[in-house]
Amino acid sequence: MHELSLAVEVVHLLETHAHELRRITRLTLDIGTLSCVDEQALRTALETAMAGTLAEGADIEIQTVEALARCQDCDQTFHPPDRIEPCPHCGSFKKTWLKGEDFKLRSVEGIPA
Repeated sequence: MHELSLAVEVVHLLETHAHELRRITRLTLDIGTLSCVDEQALRTALETAMAGTLAEGADIEIQTVEALARCQDCDQTFHPPDRIEPCPHCGSFKKTWLKGEDFKLRSVEGIPA
């Protein structure tokens, strides 16, 4: 379950706010549909990893980032439901990913120190 290692890394990032925040009340994550992250498993892992930290009990908001690709043959952009879907315009399987592989901490809110 790689969600636990992701949660631990998120908590390390949150701890960098300790000099400016007494308590973290909310965090927002962007997670791409192609990132292979199970949202519920991540929520559970985050709640466990945040226990005893300045982020304990913080609200966790997860924004899903839909996959977006550009076809390398016809240059059209499209939203594939998975990694293997061909271009709906020309049928090519050659694509460049523009969005959807994301996993980032977008924002942190809290009570100032």
